[in-house]
Amino acid sequence: MGLIGLGRHGARYAKHLLDGVSGCRLVAVSRQNAAAGEQFAKDHGLAFSADWRDLLRRSDVQAVLVVTPPSLNREICLAAAKAGKALLIEKPLACSTAEAAEMVAAARAAGVPLMTAQTLRFTPVLRRLRERLDAIGPVEFFSLCMRAERPPHAWLDQKDKAGGGVVLEIGIHLFDLLRYLTGREAVEVRAETARRHTTQVEDLAHLRFTLASGASCFVELSRVSGGRLCRAEAIGQKGQWLADVGTSTLTRIEGWQVAEVESVPDRPTIEPVLEAFARSLMDKTPMPVSGEDGLRAVAMAEAAYRSAALGKPVEIG
Repeated sequence: MGLIGLGRHGARYAKHLLDGVSGCRLVAVSRQNAAAGEQFAKDHGLAFSADWRDLLRRSDVQAVLVVTPPSLNREICLAAAKAGKALLIEKPLACSTAEAAEMVAAARAAGVPLMTAQTLRFTPVLRRLRERLDAIGPVEFFSLCMRAERPPHAWLDQKDKAGGGVVLEIGIHLFDLLRYLTGREAVEVRAETARRHTTQVEDLAHLRFTLASGASCFVELSRVSGGRLCRAEAIGQKGQWLADVGTSTLTRIEGWQVAEVESVPDRPTIEPVLEAFARSLMDKTPMPVSGEDGLRAVAMAEAAYRSAALGKPVEIG
């Protein structure tokens, strides 16, 4: 594998790969900060490319992991597809539906496997929630929430690099999670966004998605608090499930009572993402989270932005 991007999140991928992930071996890295990237490569016995295009030319790189600001994803994806390199791209797949569609089409035309790293699908407590939805009967609606601290990097408030604020950056997690939990597509969204501490992109958003079945999902996103929270609630006719990612607990509520609490063994999601990617390549099976999945999540985000701008519900293409 070759890794493009060694920032805060890219460094996490690098650490897991260097510690050992089944089916993966890191051989080369690329980083915009050439001095830091070259030192990292030297410390860990890796090849370094100041220009990511040079990394794509390496014969020992069979697959490319892209952990860069979203504005770079399209160019890297198109070049990697042309070079015949399999791709694992961190969410969001792209800054727009048009870019994401172009990337998916390019990978398909080149016969190159493309996976979107929608890591919440690999979170143990959320997988357990999906398995146990039937216990609360038909689900009436979902409520999803993700809160984080104010943006740690300046580029997250730069629209030309980030593509958007909390809707595109962290909301994309929950949009894909909604599809994963329900197996349904969202057909309409009503969104409201605000800027509390940012200047170019939104740091607070409230959204309501309507599924093809008619069921609703309410989504809260923010980067205005002093702490983190990720929670998924499923409200059914026979009870409710509350999945708390921070504590990795799954709670079932009936009436006013807590009927059941399950502590689900947790695991860093990057490891199973990498394992699943490598396994699909070796077994020549479809990617567990495809480029098309990444495209659909971006389409949901783009529709949310249209809704917020127009002040009314809009259909999701």
